[in-house]
Amino acid sequence: MASGKIIHKKAIMENRRSFIRKMGIFGGAAVAFPHIAKNLSAQDAAKDSKFDETPVRLGFVGTGLMGGDNMKAFKRLGQRLVAYCDVDAGDYGFGNARKHADGGAEAFTDYREMFGKMKGKMDAVVISTPDHNHFAVAMSAVKHGYNIYLEKPLCYSIWQCRELAKAAKAAGVKTQMGNFVHSGDGIRTAKEWIDAGLIGTVKEVVLWTCRPLVGVNQRPGGFTSWPKPDPIPPNFDWDKWQNIATPTVTFTKRVVPLNWRRFWKFGTGSLGDIGCHMLDVPIEALGLKFPSRIESRQRGGTDISVPLQDNVNYYFDTSSSGSPVVLKWHSGFVRPKNGKFEDGYDESFLPPLPEEYVKTGRGYDQLPNDGQFIIGTEGVLFAPAMHLMGHPVILPKSKSEAAKAVAKKIARVRNNDHRLNFLDAVRGNIPEATSNFGAAAPLAEVVLLGNMSLRTGSKIEWDPKNMVCAGNPAANALVKPAMREGWY
Repeated sequence: MASGKIIHKKAIMENRRSFIRKMGIFGGAAVAFPHIAKNLSAQDAAKDSKFDETPVRLGFVGTGLMGGDNMKAFKRLGQRLVAYCDVDAGDYGFGNARKHADGGAEAFTDYREMFGKMKGKMDAVVISTPDHNHFAVAMSAVKHGYNIYLEKPLCYSIWQCRELAKAAKAAGVKTQMGNFVHSGDGIRTAKEWIDAGLIGTVKEVVLWTCRPLVGVNQRPGGFTSWPKPDPIPPNFDWDKWQNIATPTVTFTKRVVPLNWRRFWKFGTGSLGDIGCHMLDVPIEALGLKFPSRIESRQRGGTDISVPLQDNVNYYFDTSSSGSPVVLKWHSGFVRPKNGKFEDGYDESFLPPLPEEYVKTGRGYDQLPNDGQFIIGTEGVLFAPAMHLMGHPVILPKSKSEAAKAVAKKIARVRNNDHRLNFLDAVRGNIPEATSNFGAAAPLAEVVLLGNMSLRTGSKIEWDPKNMVCAGNPAANALVKPAMREGWY
């Protein structure tokens, strides 16, 4: 019998995942598997001769790194890429978009112009912009009646998340946040195993990631003031890039491209980057809602830039089993080399390892860059990857045969494909996508609550009904930050 006991890190240093049925009614906003269960399995879809595969006409806002990946992926799915928009009309933005867009696709530097001019010629919008302008771009798309695929996290603030979800539901548009773990088998398998009682009662989850650094020398910055200005690159509109962020700041190449996530003004740190993937698994599998309390500690963070290492503890008063659960988030993990950590690395931020994992003879040297332990009284689920797209690992291994025998009661997503799941919702093949904004907003809210604790250096007592952090004016100021007008 597994105890679920946590082994202290120092003790184990030696040892070591019909087309566009116009604006169908948007479904409920509850979090979790009631959503998922509505979706057709791959087998069911294959049997359905009426399963609509008509290409969807897509426009893209943000065509850099993730935007380019999304363009490639939707193109592989046979969709039409009819328009694109980026504030960089040079090689990084427009140049990247031209590699994937349809011939004759229209190019824009302002999404508001694109949404107006493409009316009747575009069915859905794929938004892959920095975190701070998710709300403005998506809200503008909602007002124009476009279906929306939006990268995670849903928005930059809790108020924005709730307002966007409410507006999308009222408009009846189909939506999906890009946390693709939500459409994978792994999250469903984890819930089925937990519901079957294979690991007993879960009271603790430990998550870790190497973000925001791969090595100690790759630092987020440690800025105590805004970096010195650099010349604005040609063909790049810095004002449009800042979007609703206020007050505006001078351009610095330390932010664009790619590094904006490490600055609180525009990004949401490691939690915003990966948390919407990783926290999704235990939140869904354990039926967690909102935490009542959040506590954090960090190293190397400032008011300007995100920490080198951090630990955020979320305290949930109840779960689907009725038991309280604590989620322990650890970022900045770096594996030791030859049993030793690099100079300057603070081992106190290491994720604690469960007894069942240590019994396998492994320790920090073998721990993957990202992963999680869902720790029960009778065993442990180990997800050895940040996305958990495949199957989790059950510990002890003696439970493996019992795990194989657990029935698959939760419907699977067609081809395990998150983007295809969105397209199926747009076409009317399914009622709604798995991570529609109604389901995605509460998840993003949990992520943002952790950041609020980190940014204020304080304990958060969260009142979800009133959207208030009790007795914490600094945190309350982050619930709904000021925004520049005219962007949506």
